[in-house]
Amino acid sequence: MIVGILHRTIFWELANYRPMVAILERLLGPSGVRLQSSKINIKAPHYGSPVEWHQDWAFYPHTNEDVLAVGVLIDDVTPENAPLLLLPGSHRGPVHDHRAEGVFVGGFNPLDRGLDVSDAVPFTGKAGTISLHHVRLVHGSSVNHSSRDRRMLFLEIAAADAWPLAGVASYEEWFEGTMISGQPTSEFRMEAVPFRMPLPRAIPGALGQEATLYRVQERLPRRYFEENEAKS
Repeated sequence: MIVGILHRTIFWELANYRPMVAILERLLGPSGVRLQSSKINIKAPHYGSPVEWHQDWAFYPHTNEDVLAVGVLIDDVTPENAPLLLLPGSHRGPVHDHRAEGVFVGGFNPLDRGLDVSDAVPFTGKAGTISLHHVRLVHGSSVNHSSRDRRMLFLEIAAADAWPLAGVASYEEWFEGTMISGQPTSEFRMEAVPFRMPLPRAIPGALGQEATLYRVQERLPRRYFEENEAKS
């Protein structure tokens, strides 16, 4: 579910929470930070679908990689209700191909890439706890088999001088309306970072609000969490 955060006062206030912004500035640079996008990931009890392993960088590469995601727990999360799984150190590794049969599918099976995800760290905690993960970090989450919701708000944050290579829907709104701190700039920092554009789209709207991550990942030929479910 994608949330129009600029039109929801409470979410915009959260993105501007000063203690959190101070941390973001330390991680992304003092020139300022902007809100790239936002979404709420909802896993319902006894059903909530898995999110296959992926890197956020595959969805929105920038001119530099000073980009991260803030995850905010809306519910208490334990190992039982499908926490976000984060693979430590994977942001220093390769940018994995998130395509299959020539189209962008928004994920990959780590077994096909020689990745051992048995050491993935679950993000658990009380409602209100936050995590921060780098845009290239490999992560995913399994089916929610518990009797409790697992809802998370994600704020994708970028340095003020990081330009989204996939473009923006409205330059004026993006340029002026997404700054959390600092001033907008037209001088963007270029770094020699590897990336693939999230194209061609598997389904219409795969990069916009018409298609969720779940729908994009339906085209994955091998799903890690689905295969594990079948084995258990």
